[in-house]
Amino acid sequence: MRPYRALAVLVSTALGFTSAAFDCKKAQAAGFEFDLSPLARDVYLVHNQTTHPTMTSTKYAINPCAPLKAEPDSVPKIDRCPENAWVCRSVTNYKEDKPRVTEVNAVAGISKSDQPTLQATASGSEKPKEFLWKMTGVPVDSDKWATEIKFICNKSAKNDDLPKLVAFKDGLLELEWSVPAACALGDSDDDNGKGKAPKDDDKDKNKNKDGGGKSNESSGGFFSTVFTLLASGFILYFVLGVMYRYLVVRASGLDLIPNRSFWREFPYLCADFAQHIWETVSGRRRGGYSVV
Repeated sequence: MRPYRALAVLVSTALGFTSAAFDCKKAQAAGFEFDLSPLARDVYLVHNQTTHPTMTSTKYAINPCAPLKAEPDSVPKIDRCPENAWVCRSVTNYKEDKPRVTEVNAVAGISKSDQPTLQATASGSEKPKEFLWKMTGVPVDSDKWATEIKFICNKSAKNDDLPKLVAFKDGLLELEWSVPAACALGDSDDDNGKGKAPKDDDKDKNKNKDGGGKSNESSGGFFSTVFTLLASGFILYFVLGVMYRYLVVRASGLDLIPNRSFWREFPYLCADFAQHIWETVSGRRRGGYSVV
């Protein structure tokens, strides 16, 4: 089964069948754009509670832009946050200064394909003052864990400020994060007009500047589409040819290349064709018989 699996991965990768990664620098909500890249780091919130004769410490690891970094090898594998987790909750119980991890789960993010969603409410062209960052995590018992971060636009704060833990109930972790990065882009006083999609009159101006840019875009898109189709067809031909020769013909090594003799002669054919064109264009090629 390994040849089939490897070839399937090769085909999906070559043809671009992969999910687009979450772009924290150009996050979108309600038609507005947000740059959350200043928050692209692992942050930690710790809540301690005395449970005599022990002490229970609950730690939340959060990264709103990407999965959390892998924990060091010094941490036992069973006590580490799950791979691909964006938000992780771990509970450690201390008795006589002896720690024992009792719970580790992903509150956001399960697989590589998981992506957060942003939700905001805006009236007209007025920028939203806050938006929700939402992402599901692992299901535990009858609860499906998830994380909701309420981002609040606060230009007087610092992007280094930590989020505030609001609640964790029935598997739902609620946080508030008041930072300048939560302010929508688009105002001339903060980012020179970047972020918000251009209005209709702005689009007309752009068309006038490039002499009717829509036709330029369509022509560029046509050639790009043709090139993509040709490249995808060639890759598909090559991969299927290798599969056929490996699984049916039982070939190996260079014999796996489909139509190997043709591709071996291909450079010489190209050279002959180029020479023929050059002789025709330069006038060196004449009709009639040649002396032998």
